Amino acid sequence: MKPIVDPRYSEASAPPLISRFLLQHAVACGHDPELLCRGLGFAPEDLKRPDYRLSFRQSYRLVRRALQVLGDNGLGLTVGSRQTPVSWGLAGLAMLACPDLGTALDLGLRYQWHIGSLLDYHIEIVDDQVLFYATPRFFDPEVAVFYLEEAFASSLAIVRFLTGADLVASHIEVQYPAPPHAQRYAELFRCPVRFACEHNRMQFPAAWLQLPLPTRDDYAAAEACMLLDSAGRHEQGLSDLIETIEREVRKRLESPPSLSQLASQLNLSERTLRRRIGDAGLSYHGIVDELRRTRALQLLGQRDNRLIDVACATGFSDVRNFRRAFKRWTGVTPRTAKQRIAQE
Repeated sequence: MKPIVDPRYSEASAPPLISRFLLQHAVACGHDPELLCRGLGFAPEDLKRPDYRLSFRQSYRLVRRALQVLGDNGLGLTVGSRQTPVSWGLAGLAMLACPDLGTALDLGLRYQWHIGSLLDYHIEIVDDQVLFYATPRFFDPEVAVFYLEEAFASSLAIVRFLTGADLVASHIEVQYPAPPHAQRYAELFRCPVRFACEHNRMQFPAAWLQLPLPTRDDYAAAEACMLLDSAGRHEQGLSDLIETIEREVRKRLESPPSLSQLASQLNLSERTLRRRIGDAGLSYHGIVDELRRTRALQLLGQRDNRLIDVACATGFSDVRNFRRAFKRWTGVTPRTAKQRIAQE
């Protein structure tokens, strides 16, 4: 079943942490990560870049492929249970420095996008119990089980790591029917797990929130939160199609592929590709121009680069044409730009 149509589904906006852990597990099982990523618009090496983003569509397609290759015997449980706070990047390090578990969970919820969450989380406190909810953002039953398994398994693993205690939840509820590997839930969570329920949620005693963390460091927590706040969130991500196009052009910026070549590579007609680029408010010529401008500025910032070298690296065989294009991009000559960059 296809997901409900939503433009956010194809925005390259989410840090690829879960996808990275999934590929690590696949490698440990003897599979080639390049094959798992082939045709999805990214390579395994891309996921190691801290600034790289995937769309939900790309992440979901990787999960579907991994389930076919590795088999669905609780893959989400495996991927989730092996995580530690460090797995959640800077937000996880900030959680480690919190004074108690309640503060750490509040911080994790506040910065859940930085963690690379592909679900929405929230907490309710009822009497002496905490209800920890997880809600898929898009309706896609093929991957929902994986992501919910990963969510509850990683959350419990990290709570245990933070406190240093072997905590056991009161119970867990999920909306999907019991899978064939339901016995693994009992082994991992060691609490009642109820299937085909109204909500996806984990329930645990509110007393957990008061548990002190042995790694508390108020200064480190404040510093990490400051960095997370300064990073901000890009509300409007690039479509994963545009990100893929940019990636292919960057590979051959000195001689970019034609639109027809790129369309053939993406299994699209040239007309369809041009229309989809236009739907994003862009043009292929504009994409290439912007990448050339960015690369030219990077190279001009390196002291030893000659103008002819910068021109060739950005696809110009003639310095005069490069100078003309650069002035159109920036309003100044390359020489003036180089001087300004050196001063800055």
